Amino acid sequence: MSKASSAMPFGKLERTLALRYLLARREHGGASLIAIISFIGIFFAVAALIITMSIMSGFRATLLDALLGGEPHIAAAVDGMPQEDADAIAGVIAGVPDVVSVSPYIEQFVLLSANGVRTGGVVRAIPPDDLKTMPIFKDGGAGAIASGFGEGRNGGNVIMIGQYLAANLGLGVGDQVEVVTSQMRSGPVGQTPISKAYVVGDIFRTGSAQLDNVYVFMPMQQAQILFQSKGRYQYLDIRVKDPDTTETVMRRISDATGYSLLLRDWQTKNRTYLGALRTERVMVRLLVTIIMMIATLNIIVGVVMLVKNKTRDIAILRTIGLSRAGVLRVFLMVGTALGSLGALLGMVVGVLFIINIGPIEALINLAIDGEVFPAEQYGLDHLPAVLDWNEVFSTGAYALLMSMFVSILPAMWASSQDPVKALRFE
Repeated sequence: MSKASSAMPFGKLERTLALRYLLARREHGGASLIAIISFIGIFFAVAALIITMSIMSGFRATLLDALLGGEPHIAAAVDGMPQEDADAIAGVIAGVPDVVSVSPYIEQFVLLSANGVRTGGVVRAIPPDDLKTMPIFKDGGAGAIASGFGEGRNGGNVIMIGQYLAANLGLGVGDQVEVVTSQMRSGPVGQTPISKAYVVGDIFRTGSAQLDNVYVFMPMQQAQILFQSKGRYQYLDIRVKDPDTTETVMRRISDATGYSLLLRDWQTKNRTYLGALRTERVMVRLLVTIIMMIATLNIIVGVVMLVKNKTRDIAILRTIGLSRAGVLRVFLMVGTALGSLGALLGMVVGVLFIINIGPIEALINLAIDGEVFPAEQYGLDHLPAVLDWNEVFSTGAYALLMSMFVSILPAMWASSQDPVKALRFE
């Protein structure tokens, strides 16, 4: 029974031979330096692919979170209708399937001035109760509400301001900032821009430097006065369950409202941007996959060198009964083992790198005495990474399959060796 089991395909005998060939020292005809290099190449290729794709997934997720948090899934223009009509339409839209929330808003470019510094910004005006519908506020704007956001006559004078915008203006909670609009009022000296001083009630941080560097949130009532749009909204912010299904939801909204609204979704607005992200992801995956393919091709040379070193052993094994298929399987296991071990180590290192991406980034910043990932340039305040286990396992499986595939040719060459000629010339 022992002999039968050892003679089985991929049985104990074949596994033992493959293991001995892998572990034997080089002077004894073991794995060549080229085979070791191929193992290292696969390890680096797998780790690099996992790290690269995880960071790119992090970029995409963080940027999309910023897009979907800072702007509506679907925007409906209601600037030309009274507030009561807009509220009625919002109620109709709220009843459309897959619509999560509908919130009116006004958005205007302004000039901000504080501590002798002037810079541009964007005022986003929403009803205080609708702060919780904004995904960029993890706490639903609790800090601003506690500071009196939306309280007082005409909505009060408390606003929220982004972290980087506040830093540029030298502002802290409780400080005052002047907001200057493009609307004009007539006075003794002619037309002058409308402006008003507001108190900073909260400084928010979304994780996107692009949002945190421009946005100011203001109560709706106060913004309607400031921008001379009393009794009117500008848009309706429509949030849906699945942001990828906005086209379907827009058709439902058009049916429900009688096609009376101009609708625009986030995908249409950012079509070029999203297309660039998809293209970049495909090209990076293709590039690193080619690198992995090159690394696995070295296995062919490594297994061929091992076969040449073991020609006499192969001949003896063939004469004592090991079949051609058995020889093929032995060297197929050698090549596959090199690839699978490299892939496994690469997966472990890649996953550990992504799990500890924060400390690694901090260590690199310390080593170069600066920032390897400046927020001002990239629009994000940290190096993002999302560990996708499907990506990890598919990368490992690809490396394993490639290793098995490239090992077939040298294994077939080993199995075709003539034992008589081999013993005669060895």
